[in-house]
Amino acid sequence: MARRTWFSLVITKKTLFISAAGLLVIVFVLVGSSLYNQLLRRVHGVKPGVKIAGHDVGGLLRSELYDALIKISEGEIKEARNASYDWNSDVVHPEQVGQVIDFNATLHLLMQASAGSIVEFVTVPVIPSITQANFSPYYRGPADKPWVSLMVNVDWGNEYIPSMLETFKRYGVTTTWFLTGTWAEKFPDLAEQISQAGHEIGNHGGWHGMPSQMSQEQVRDLILTGEEKIMDITGQKPMLFAPPAGDFNKQTVAVAAELGYKTILWTLDTIDWQRPAPTVIIDRVVGRIQNGAFVLMHPTEPTAQALPLIIEQLQQKGYSVVPVSQILNQ
Repeated sequence: MARRTWFSLVITKKTLFISAAGLLVIVFVLVGSSLYNQLLRRVHGVKPGVKIAGHDVGGLLRSELYDALIKISEGEIKEARNASYDWNSDVVHPEQVGQVIDFNATLHLLMQASAGSIVEFVTVPVIPSITQANFSPYYRGPADKPWVSLMVNVDWGNEYIPSMLETFKRYGVTTTWFLTGTWAEKFPDLAEQISQAGHEIGNHGGWHGMPSQMSQEQVRDLILTGEEKIMDITGQKPMLFAPPAGDFNKQTVAVAAELGYKTILWTLDTIDWQRPAPTVIIDRVVGRIQNGAFVLMHPTEPTAQALPLIIEQLQQKGYSVVPVSQILNQ
């Protein structure tokens, strides 16, 4: 009986010794791991006391910071909202500019921030595609730069377009051509040639109808028919609408705006459809030109003859001939 007790006592001491040693190892590992973790965060993490949107993110590692920012930024993100037209009250409701977070840029700022700093989110505005401005026609663009556009409205004629395209090419000019769907369908090769030359294609309606005499649905059909035919032939999605004959009312502009279009009229009219002498067309343009002007033209013989001198004199005056959208987007 005594031998069994002694044997049991010896085993117990060994067990205690081993357990104690194991415990010491565990403690050492835990303490060492904790110290290592603290050192890692101090060296590679966000500096102590750094805050963003009232949240202390000091000590967070880059891998942890991204998830933290997603949670913190929920109240910082704003959804963009297009302007809209209330057909019952005849009121335009303004757009709302949205806001998203540039997480990579924000993360970089946090990692570079000194201890105790307060960092703001890096935000990127989201501009709505339809703004209040879409619900009013454009007669000209901003006057900040000496940019003008020689707009060509096309519903008839084809014989002078190749020479006009050659003139634009010779002077390194691109502009905006407003095509009707019926013309593009009748002369698809020319329409495609205009687009491939780098010119902007605008929508002149599916046919040459009078929008002010149409219902809301008819105006919508006029624009969408032109859009479909132009896209099928040229591959360009037009964003500008020039109402046929410049005929429009408030409904016309509102329907166009709801479809994402800006309604374009003109600053100067060459009245070239009357076939005046080329010198008359030149005087009408060069004598009254101004920054941001939209100059209305058609593919007529006197226009084609006047075009080289118009471009030369505009360039000599310091003007650049550019597409309409480039003027509006400056």
